[in-house]
Amino acid sequence: MVTINTVFWTQISSFVAFVFAVFALYRLLVDQKDATIQSLKENISYLKDQLADAKQQSPDVLAERLAKRTKMLEDELARLSDDKSATEAEINAKEAELASARGEAEALTRKVLHARELLREYQCPHCGSPLVERAYHSESVEYQGREIDVDHDWSTFECGLEIVDGLEREGCRVATSLAAQNFNLHG
Repeated sequence: MVTINTVFWTQISSFVAFVFAVFALYRLLVDQKDATIQSLKENISYLKDQLADAKQQSPDVLAERLAKRTKMLEDELARLSDDKSATEAEINAKEAELASARGEAEALTRKVLHARELLREYQCPHCGSPLVERAYHSESVEYQGREIDVDHDWSTFECGLEIVDGLEREGCRVATSLAAQNFNLHG
């Protein structure tokens, strides 16, 4: 036979066990949150390191280095030409090296221009903001009793510009803001 005293202590022990279970779950969630934050901090640090490395290897930095190298070779070539004791072979070797450096600089310039041209597709045509999302979907419509599939292209940029099937659905907020500022300055 179950007494009231037994029921009372059973309920008290159930309540205490529930409180401990909730506390244990809370600690588990806090520990998991802390681990997630630490992981994100490490990921941010890694990405910052990669960004710094990418900036050091950007086409503009490489082009600047090639320009400095070309200038140094031109100066050295001028010095060798002025030096009466310089041999013709040294001058020819330096001229060939200079031509090679100029060729590399021109090739790099062409690559940078080509990369910028390719990048334009992923930037807002008005302000240069990056592309956020591009989606393609098709729709079936009925026209004159026939069912036709129509493909749609939808692009969204960071500045708010939305382009659907080549037509602007939402305008560029940056370009609109700049136009308003110019109007206020000149209007």
